[in-house]
Amino acid sequence: MTVKDALAARKSVRAFRPDPVPAEVLEELFTTAQRAPSWCNIQPWRAVVTSGAATTRLRDALLEATRTGMPAPDAGFPIDYPEPYGSHRKECGKVLYGAMGIARDDKAGRFDAWLRNYQLFGAPHAVMVSMARTWGIYGALDVGCWLQSLMLTATELGLATCAQASLGAYPGVARAVCAIPDDEQLLFGLSLGYEDSAAPVNEARTSRSPLPANVRFLTT
Repeated sequence: MTVKDALAARKSVRAFRPDPVPAEVLEELFTTAQRAPSWCNIQPWRAVVTSGAATTRLRDALLEATRTGMPAPDAGFPIDYPEPYGSHRKECGKVLYGAMGIARDDKAGRFDAWLRNYQLFGAPHAVMVSMARTWGIYGALDVGCWLQSLMLTATELGLATCAQASLGAYPGVARAVCAIPDDEQLLFGLSLGYEDSAAPVNEARTSRSPLPANVRFLTT
């Protein structure tokens, strides 16, 4: 599989099989992603990968947090979505909820779909990602390079992923379960495992804008 193939094949998976990924495959995945570029080679990404009982503890703690507390992410979520970003966001929601068969006015169905984020969509592994608070936006850019490297490598290895800002909504949970230090900013989480190919939600596909909407070529 080429990088181009992996980019075309990668998708956000929201239903996983329970089968754990073998330890040697996880090590290959994260070792490969470790080659991602970074500012002055600082390699700011920090990741905790859960398996087995640790995944269960994290999932249970996140679900309890949704019942007893309000989200308080270390990195605040966007609130306003001016155009064209608002249209992209709406199209994403329409495609996703449509694949799940959830109508726009089905509040209970939408709430259950939201909760599945904190159930890790049934994935056997979670990856909680943080970085030292000192690095700011340039460190976040480096973490983005690492994340893309990780997801493309996972695709090549036959694994499925879903990067989730929602898993960063309750940082106290991650600190307690995953021993993330206070001087690190929790950025997001990642559900990781094998795709449940029979789940309708995994048929969801979002579109991409025509190239000129994002890229300009200057020749003079």
